[in-house]
Amino acid sequence: MAEPEDKIKLEKATEHHSEEDSTPVTDTKTILIAVGIIIGIFAFSIVGFKLYEKYFSETQVVNVDDLHKENLQGELNEKEGYMYNGYSFVYVDGLWWTEVNRFGTLLKIPLHFGAKEVESIPVTGTLDSAFNNGELVYIAINPETANKYYTLALSELNFNIIKGIDRSIEAACTENNSICDNRTIVSCENTQGNPVVELALTNYTDSANSGKIEFKGSCIRISGQDYELVKAVDKVLLRWYGIMK
Repeated sequence: MAEPEDKIKLEKATEHHSEEDSTPVTDTKTILIAVGIIIGIFAFSIVGFKLYEKYFSETQVVNVDDLHKENLQGELNEKEGYMYNGYSFVYVDGLWWTEVNRFGTLLKIPLHFGAKEVESIPVTGTLDSAFNNGELVYIAINPETANKYYTLALSELNFNIIKGIDRSIEAACTENNSICDNRTIVSCENTQGNPVVELALTNYTDSANSGKIEFKGSCIRISGQDYELVKAVDKVLLRWYGIMK
């Protein structure tokens, strides 16, 4: 039986990063990471998870667990933690942490923005049930975009899909480019019948309203300017995890 059109398939679910707290570093490494995502998204993920595990030490995880306990007891102020639809969000070192129990496993989720911070991101359109067909999802990126926020948003999306969603992903390009040789060319305008997630960097005058999520057939188009793009990605992920409607 086909799933509802606007439901994103979630088999199993596996940082609030304010502009004042920290800013993603833009350097040669950032550009190489962006290219690496195109060339080999799975290789990128493996490296990323090793760095991820190294950065988030056991001591920090224990600290997060302690904060969740305090949050559940109502002992934190809203800048330190809050409850959202029954889920605990706590703020540690520039990231919002929450956790989801899926299939008997408690998955710890760090995101740059928590649920309350992404509520204003609009979601429009209808997602066709074809998005849920098969195991493969194409992540379509613009090969000419070399931007620190775009890379950050793409990394956030990549890590969480690999870690938390029981589907395979493949890097694709939205247009032909020399670094896209042997890559599938897809976008929300031309999905070729495939499930696609497209990231688009926009340049709006009012950045506070620039984040947007659009369901188009079998494609999810996530767009925004700077941190608004990251916010939009985090809202998609929170919907995937079932934390947000």
